[in-house]
Amino acid sequence: MYGLVLEGGGAKGAYHIGAYKAIREMDIQIGGVAGTSVGALNGAAIVQDEFDKAYELWENMSYSRVIDVNDEEIQKFKKGKLDIEDFKILGEKIKGVIDEKGIDITPLKRLLTELIDEEKVRNSGKDFGIVTVSLTDLKPLELYIEDIPEGKLVEYLLASAYLPVFKKEKIDGKKYIDGAIYNNLPIELLSSKGYKDLIAIRTHGSGRLKKIDINDLNIIYISPNEDLGRTLDFDTEVARKNLKLGYYDGLKALKGLKGYKYYIESEKDEDYFLDMFLNTEEEKVLRIGEIFGIKDIPYRRALFEFIIPKLSNVLGMEKENSYQEIVIRFLEEMAILYDIEKFKVYDYDELLNIVKENHKTREKTEGENFLYKIVNKVDFLSPFNKEDIIKNIADIIF
Repeated sequence: MYGLVLEGGGAKGAYHIGAYKAIREMDIQIGGVAGTSVGALNGAAIVQDEFDKAYELWENMSYSRVIDVNDEEIQKFKKGKLDIEDFKILGEKIKGVIDEKGIDITPLKRLLTELIDEEKVRNSGKDFGIVTVSLTDLKPLELYIEDIPEGKLVEYLLASAYLPVFKKEKIDGKKYIDGAIYNNLPIELLSSKGYKDLIAIRTHGSGRLKKIDINDLNIIYISPNEDLGRTLDFDTEVARKNLKLGYYDGLKALKGLKGYKYYIESEKDEDYFLDMFLNTEEEKVLRIGEIFGIKDIPYRRALFEFIIPKLSNVLGMEKENSYQEIVIRFLEEMAILYDIEKFKVYDYDELLNIVKENHKTREKTEGENFLYKIVNKVDFLSPFNKEDIIKNIADIIF
């Protein structure tokens, strides 16, 4: 039985639900959930087994479902299309926020009241924990469901998610603030309950990560390699993208898929990719060497001591990488250049063939081969030349 930990992050919370979809599909049993801020809100929906409702909520997310605003006005503001009347309305809204000492989150309270069934959470048989901070007592609180007074669950969920810009409200005379300032990824709330196998869904939201000893824990991290957007960006399209990203990142982490931006199944081992480099024809190695300004070095030595490290650098791979990782990252960069659909699980050979086909059929937009234009004339590791370098290496190897 796994424990599930959900990091806070406001509007980034769609990523949690996308990842949880992958967990459900793989029939991984979750015995307990702990979360901070939006992680607490999503966690309650998961514990009470209301996945479909939670998914629908995020799929149709909008600013007006969380804060007291007009969605049309927000879109105009984001696109810079406000007229004089809009500016007057915006000024009144800003004045209202100042007068009320924060953004009105009445819509979020209403939404949670409709979504969260406290009785279901309490009777789920699952452990459930949240984090908040009492401003009144200047004290962090890590609470389990059994610590929360009856009938107060929604209020404490909101307390866990009270961002500093929200209008502060009291629970039994006390003020609270977002638990992210104390512990945004509350792993120990479940490890303290005896969970050794954990799945932690990251959002990289703003907040403190409390240091704990994880040596005895088996933690699977589901984490995005791209920005999920701003904390208060409750835009429908952003939420839908993050749902999809969470789902595929979940599959990657749980199934051991390869890739950085893509999702690749491969049974080929490291020896396969080492042999790929070893069997690269001398003439091709020498031509690639010219791209990187490498001359008069035996081709095998040039390949392993100079070309592969330089290629890793061009691909943005900063740490020491396996041959498999380098080949797959190169393949992904080609897929990005040719706008190949990202949200799909590919077999390695399948994606390789798609990239090859796109490369062969692309239009030649330059009159002369880039290879002869750049040799010894530019900084080969400059990001400005990355696309051209990758395409021309592909010209050689494909």
